[in-house]
Amino acid sequence: MDNRKIKNQLKIYLTDKEKNFFEKKVKLPNCKTMSHFLRKCVLEKEIYVVHL
Repeated sequence: MDNRKIKNQLKIYLTDKEKNFFEKKVKLPNCKTMSHFLRKCVLEKEIYVVHL
């Protein structure tokens, strides 16, 4: 993944509360950037669908 070219951008909207929560989460795993954090969460983790 080191030599890939990142050229696509996504935009999300968060409430102030969600943004603060998100920023705290980013600091926990010592990710370099928010983008790095999101890529790790989405691309390296399993996503489970739970039907209640």
